[in-house]
Amino acid sequence: MDGEQVLSIVGTLVLMIAVFVGAYYFLKYFGQHYRTRYGATKNLSVLESQVVGKDGALLIVKAAGRAFLVGATPREFTLLSELDPETLTPPDSSESPKTDFSAAFKTALRGFGKKQDEGEHTP
Repeated sequence: MDGEQVLSIVGTLVLMIAVFVGAYYFLKYFGQHYRTRYGATKNLSVLESQVVGKDGALLIVKAAGRAFLVGATPREFTLLSELDPETLTPPDSSESPKTDFSAAFKTALRGFGKKQDEGEHTP
């Protein structure tokens, strides 16, 4: 492998890393501003969702102070029942901690490195 090939490989890696970092910051900035303008409302929010089956989900939706259990498919939403908003328990934040992209990416890289190391040591 000559020096020109090594520089080409290093340049490609640097370019890929720059694209990933740029995409991360772009999506972080765009997501925050888009969500605050269009996704957040005072009278409508999805409190919880649970996937059921290949194309279905159950949603607990709060609208204008009332809560509803809604079934969702790619083609339609179906009101299943109205719920008492006072009896709903808020989701426990300790069950599913939110991680940022950089923490998830570092975890994935560590896992990838371990798989690579294991593959090198096996005969």
